Amino acid sequence: MGVVDVDARLLDAGPAALEAAIDGVIGAAIGEPLLLRFDGAWPPTPDAAVVGLAVHALPALTLAVGAVPPELATAFDLATPDLAQAARWETGFAVAPRAAVTAALLLRRASADLPGASDGMPGVWSGLSAESTAYSMLLAGPEFARWRAAHPPRPTAPTDDDPRVRVDQVGNVTRVTLARSRRHNAIDARMRDELHAALAEAATGPRAVVLRGDGPSFCSGGDLDTFGSLPDPATAHVIRLARSVAWQAHRLAPRLVVGLHGACLGAGIEIPAFAEHVVATDDATVGLPELALGLIPGAGGTVSLARRSSPARVLELLLGDATIPAATARDWGLVDEVVPPARLDARLLEIAESIA
Repeated sequence: MGVVDVDARLLDAGPAALEAAIDGVIGAAIGEPLLLRFDGAWPPTPDAAVVGLAVHALPALTLAVGAVPPELATAFDLATPDLAQAARWETGFAVAPRAAVTAALLLRRASADLPGASDGMPGVWSGLSAESTAYSMLLAGPEFARWRAAHPPRPTAPTDDDPRVRVDQVGNVTRVTLARSRRHNAIDARMRDELHAALAEAATGPRAVVLRGDGPSFCSGGDLDTFGSLPDPATAHVIRLARSVAWQAHRLAPRLVVGLHGACLGAGIEIPAFAEHVVATDDATVGLPELALGLIPGAGGTVSLARRSSPARVLELLLGDATIPAATARDWGLVDEVVPPARLDARLLEIAESIA
């Protein structure tokens, strides 16, 4: 069934009528991932609290279209008055419906955490654990299997013994540099482990930390050749949390300064978004390509990006078919400022030295 239209007037018919209507839709498509599109004549005086509770519990991605009352908009995963925008999101949903629904449900949890868990361990750590669990489940699902079959890993390259991460000191600042420039700093197991170790070590000291990337891109995301390469999804989940670069970035957040340039995809924006200071060059681009693989963000993005911007913006990035420029990322709150490329390194040190 995929996309199912729901008459928005049901929202004013009371919780019992709404629940019965939705149960009928879901019951007829049990096991199928659904996008519920609420459209039509929106009720003028809905009970926002009742609608919010009812919609938040739906096991489907929810989209409100048209003249949605402002007090209702946040009850849905996505809302827009633009029919063309709604159609684009529906197209994105069709790429990997199971992953899209999984992302929407995770992001509702992130939304619930936003008011009360600004920096504490319960909100961030449990969010990372929930994301990793869902990500691992999708690794065993049909959408990722279909992508992996169409994109088999390339033959193993000769052993590269060069460090994936460099650490040096610039005055009172620790500088951590992603050093796999020939692969646009794609994160494989070695880079993950080296970056985790570097940030964990930095977290034990008082210095400000600058995180940068060599070459044409800050980070193009995870190394696609390694996706699904561990023995089983449960093992992958345990390793992902044991070597959580996202958690280390969160621990360092007040004194972590990240500089973005070129492609910043997947982990290349999810990890930086934990930092309190993110500067991008004006030629940087940001995107979440995971849905095309039948996956969701797995480097902390459902936590970091939702907290920096909003859960809806994360879904927009996932369901979109393109990256966004640095200026848009700034407008969305994903980066704090945009500078010319020649100015980036100096600006990062200025910020770091001010908090060192």
